[in-house]
Amino acid sequence: NAIAEAIQSGLVKREELFITSKASNHGHVVEACKNSLKKLQLDYLDLYLVHYPLATKHSGVGTTASLLDENKVLDIDVTVSLETTWHDMEKTVSLGLVRSIGLSNYELFLTRDCLSYAKIKPQVSQFETHPYFQRESLVRFCKKHGVVPMAHTPLGGATANVKAFGSISPLEDPVLIGLAKKYQKSVAQIALRWNIERGTPVIPKSSKVERLKENLEVLNFKLEKEDIELINT
Repeated sequence: NAIAEAIQSGLVKREELFITSKASNHGHVVEACKNSLKKLQLDYLDLYLVHYPLATKHSGVGTTASLLDENKVLDIDVTVSLETTWHDMEKTVSLGLVRSIGLSNYELFLTRDCLSYAKIKPQVSQFETHPYFQRESLVRFCKKHGVVPMAHTPLGGATANVKAFGSISPLEDPVLIGLAKKYQKSVAQIALRWNIERGTPVIPKSSKVERLKENLEVLNFKLEKEDIELINT
């Protein structure tokens, strides 16, 4: 794989990378983690997340079961609790497989519950948030309890969600478009910078080199306070 090749060739040192993976196999967390490490040819992960706050039917380590059955009804394993899953996540830390553990797609009350039974506190909570889905209560709750809120889908799914759900993309928002012109940046850069300004790291997805470069450039400017407030409203 590309990561192993880059490390083995000396292109990059392992300690210069921050590698994250997610656990989808609830009830088989440690096995799934070891399988991911084997595929990645790594000794440890920097961060390991519970992908969803529900247990899918186990279909074998290294595979991801469908969330829906043949009748398109949510198909989950009700015998595996979130608390059990979290304690299995903690085992990956004690075994030296993982440096830090966290949550993904957890709502506020589920995050609160996790904090009540966690022996090792989640370091990160990753969830969808962007100017059209601000989730300020969840962001503030995480910060209050020392959990880093991290934004996935920070551009609102862009055109994919428009096609799939008919929803309006934040990238078409007139306020963001106006601010993009003001700062001479792309609309996407404005949306990403807004999350960063409120202390929410972003993980935008892209397979295009020019987009990756554009995303990095959000670190080179700041939004004025009144413009942040404009987006907030």
